[in-house]
Amino acid sequence: MISKVLSSIYSWIVIVVLVIVVITANSFYVVSTLNDLSALEARLFTTNRVINAINRLHVAVLRVESGQRGYMLTDDEKYLTDYSESLSVIGELMSEVEVSSFSSDIDDQSVRIEELLDLTKAKVNEVIRVVELIKEGNEQQAIESLNSDKGIALYRRFETVFNDIHNSERDMQGTHLANLMSLRRDSVNTLIISSATTLLLIITVFLLLKINSREHEKYQADLESVNEDLESRIVERTQELSVYSDELARSNRELEDFAFVASHDLQEPLRKIRAFGNRLESGYNDVIDERGKDYLARMLNAAERMSMLISDLLAFSRVSTRGREFEEVNLDRVIKSVLGDLEIAIEEKSAQINVCEMPTIRGDKSQLEQLFLNLISNALKFQSEGVVPIVNITVTDATEEDLKDILMHEENEWIKIAISDNGIGFEQSFAEKIFAPFQRLHGRSEYKGTGIGLAVCRRIVERHNGHITAKSTPGEGATFLMIMPKDSDPFSNNNNGDTHNDA
Repeated sequence: MISKVLSSIYSWIVIVVLVIVVITANSFYVVSTLNDLSALEARLFTTNRVINAINRLHVAVLRVESGQRGYMLTDDEKYLTDYSESLSVIGELMSEVEVSSFSSDIDDQSVRIEELLDLTKAKVNEVIRVVELIKEGNEQQAIESLNSDKGIALYRRFETVFNDIHNSERDMQGTHLANLMSLRRDSVNTLIISSATTLLLIITVFLLLKINSREHEKYQADLESVNEDLESRIVERTQELSVYSDELARSNRELEDFAFVASHDLQEPLRKIRAFGNRLESGYNDVIDERGKDYLARMLNAAERMSMLISDLLAFSRVSTRGREFEEVNLDRVIKSVLGDLEIAIEEKSAQINVCEMPTIRGDKSQLEQLFLNLISNALKFQSEGVVPIVNITVTDATEEDLKDILMHEENEWIKIAISDNGIGFEQSFAEKIFAPFQRLHGRSEYKGTGIGLAVCRRIVERHNGHITAKSTPGEGATFLMIMPKDSDPFSNNNNGDTHNDA
């Protein structure tokens, strides 16, 4: 069960996602805890700021009052030094207390602080007024003012408000400290749990990888065993194929022997039939009636067609059995040679043959001549009456689309040769049928031939490791496309020899 789970890519995706989710969740929780710690520390800082600010303000008020009393009792102005210094900073201290009130966490704390600041102003103004009276020489009035309850009442109210603020901030500070300690304890516990969870998950993944490694080793051993079995079978099969290859070579030799017999022994009786038929036709024409003449013409015609069939069959079979070794072949020269052979037919039909610059490829020169001869002669033959034949021969580099059906095409450089004409064309549904031996789309009375020329073309192209197709529309001509490598070895070349007929 575990091995099946581990062998699935989706299972590993789930495991990896689980690891990422756990680690991410732990990370987010740690970050959240750190943010809470920072927030609590910020609140503690605010509380301490408020407490420190009101304490300094309280001390400053006491120092101002102490300097006033010392100056009144001793009439010594050195007491006014502390008094003046305290007065110079008391405004700044009041501003600091006011600013700190804005960030306090206690409800209505700003109201108390505002009241404290008002009392501070009133108390300080009262102290300043008494000192100024003494400086002006109104000591009696100053003593009366000092002996009144106004200053004491102001200080008592100031101290009461101060204690309320101080105590509430101290309580809040204690609360923040308690929360901070609790959060730190929870953070430690959370960190321990997260670490344990992550460690457990890592150990689990490690164990799964270990199990997977063992399963892989087991599969590897099984695979090696299967490979050894396959190798032994391949050796046996290779031996069988070697026997089949020898048998095929023997069959090819027998086929060559048959071709020789067909070339000489079968055509020899045909030559005699034709020779004696011609003698009957020329020497005894006067004594033979019309029915005899018709029979004689049919016999000679059948003998001629049988001779052509035998010749074409020999050409078809010898593409593979009598092919020559490949060599560098200049296709320009090949086509010029073919056009020279077709010179009379071209002149009779005033045909226009347009040939672009052709490359040099490795191939069987005589077979390539036969290939272009068959295709160009077909373009000249299958024409409507009164139409001047126009044949275009072009070559381009083959595209990926052209090579998609060719195996291991990366090993060679490929070209695409196109031979198009303006002939009678054919239905595209017959594009494969025309390459089969003895397949004709037209009667012998319309166009002569045995129907084997295009089959020879296909076999020649295939021996050159290429591929030939045809595209056409009735009445609009046809285009034959050949995809061929520029540098390759013959697909099948059991024997060396000539593809031309012996007879």
